[in-house]
Amino acid sequence: MSRAWASRFFFSVVAVMAVAALMSGTACTRWGKASAIPATLAPITALYVNPTTGSDSSGNGSQTKPYRTLTKAVEVLSSSKLSASIAINLYSGDYTAANGEKFPIVIPTGVNLVGMNFGSGVRHGTFIDGFGEDTLFEELVHAPPRSAYTTLEIAADVKVSMTEIYIGASTLKLPGSHASYWSLDVLGNLNAMLSSFGTGTVSLASSASGALLAGGTLDCSSCEIQGNDFGLGAISVTVPVSTAYPSASPTAYPSSTPTSAPSAPTVTLSHANGDSTIAAKVVDLVTDGSVDVTVSGETFARGRYAFSDSLQPIIYVQVPGTVDFGGGLNASPGGNIFLGARLSEISIVRRNETITALDDTWNPLQQGASRNGQYRRMVTFKAGDHGKNVTILRNAAGSTVVVGPAVVPTPTITPSSSPSPT
Repeated sequence: MSRAWASRFFFSVVAVMAVAALMSGTACTRWGKASAIPATLAPITALYVNPTTGSDSSGNGSQTKPYRTLTKAVEVLSSSKLSASIAINLYSGDYTAANGEKFPIVIPTGVNLVGMNFGSGVRHGTFIDGFGEDTLFEELVHAPPRSAYTTLEIAADVKVSMTEIYIGASTLKLPGSHASYWSLDVLGNLNAMLSSFGTGTVSLASSASGALLAGGTLDCSSCEIQGNDFGLGAISVTVPVSTAYPSASPTAYPSSTPTSAPSAPTVTLSHANGDSTIAAKVVDLVTDGSVDVTVSGETFARGRYAFSDSLQPIIYVQVPGTVDFGGGLNASPGGNIFLGARLSEISIVRRNETITALDDTWNPLQQGASRNGQYRRMVTFKAGDHGKNVTILRNAAGSTVVVGPAVVPTPTITPSSSPSPT
């Protein structure tokens, strides 16, 4: 990895790191006089948002009278005592600032975000489209103002699920070359399926990336992730844990005591019923070496590198993360496609990284791979190895990348008992 890019990447990324409805009415008593019906809280299991026909002023979040913006639905949800399992159903359409959204949209409480028509493109699906200053992140890592921007943010200590949603910014104009953008910022926990991060972002400007995990966790099944500097980046930070947000779109964390230990992200990417692709111009998946990564059935595309641990750490983490692209400690079944990286598929710059990548497909006829991009036997790359598939810097002592066929478990034979002699 070139020092020029690493320097720019450090500067551009690390610098920025630096309804309840009330039923009321009248009824007749036995004397024929009106009497107020006692107020009861109607059970609410879902809110509905329609950017075309909904209204934030006259709507009530019901299916027949939906809100117009996700911002309104989040405000209602966070100000009420609704169940964390409630769903916000988002109809197809553009969720933009021109339509009333206030970016970034911060999800401060547990919720299920459910979109529509995923796979038909941003023009026909649920597209959360816009960006705003990521002040939560700036304050978290003591970055200067106007240096980080995002579209959607999962607050710390919050569990959110998401399905069939596009997230990006079709009009992206940052205040300067020192500012960076990622479509999704996960400080909490996100379980996503059939969703896309970075899609629709205009021209994917040099400072635009797909998704960032800053101390959060991401479990994504059949997700599409696009970016320029990186598709998916993950770093360890010390996250203040507090659920007492002053509003649905806080500009900073409330007073809270940071956790005593750093929060290391966990990335799990898998393939189910849709595309599972990460595509970036520089590096598809990048970490600071502390992140636990489990990936299966993923296609890495476009980047100079598919995976790298070159992201500059924000805090020091003593124990390296476990990286499993197949056959490792995290039980990944493999099946990833490492094909087409312009420099090297896996690039390791840190010491004592152990990466397992069994039963994957690689660039053919490179570093011992067959014409079909397979390794017929297990091969362990070490510090100093260099090539199209795996590169480990010479000073990355103790780091290894193991590739090869899937390990076939040896059957255990249980001897049958012999009959006793008569």
